[in-house]
Amino acid sequence: MLKPAFQAAGEAMPIVKFDRASIMKAAHRYARIYQGRQWSYAFLLKHGLKAAWKEAKEGLTPAQRRAEAIRDEIDALHFKSFRYDISVTRRALEAELSALAA
Repeated sequence: MLKPAFQAAGEAMPIVKFDRASIMKAAHRYARIYQGRQWSYAFLLKHGLKAAWKEAKEGLTPAQRRAEAIRDEIDALHFKSFRYDISVTRRALEAELSALAA
């Protein structure tokens, strides 16, 4: 949904504040995890910042992000080969999802 660039009738724009320290820590953690590979630290920090800002702007709590990841994993189980038994994995994921919802 696009937001208008200005408010009508001189209304003030709402101010959204982000915890920039935690965003930088998350970006640095990302860069440290992938350090030592073929990429430079600046490149890794750049991508870490992109991911951290995207996560911060989504406004989801860690539990909501985990629930979304579990739903994605359950959806991905449909694409496994028939030689794999997905029922055990599916039940475990659904149990974790219901525990998060409670």
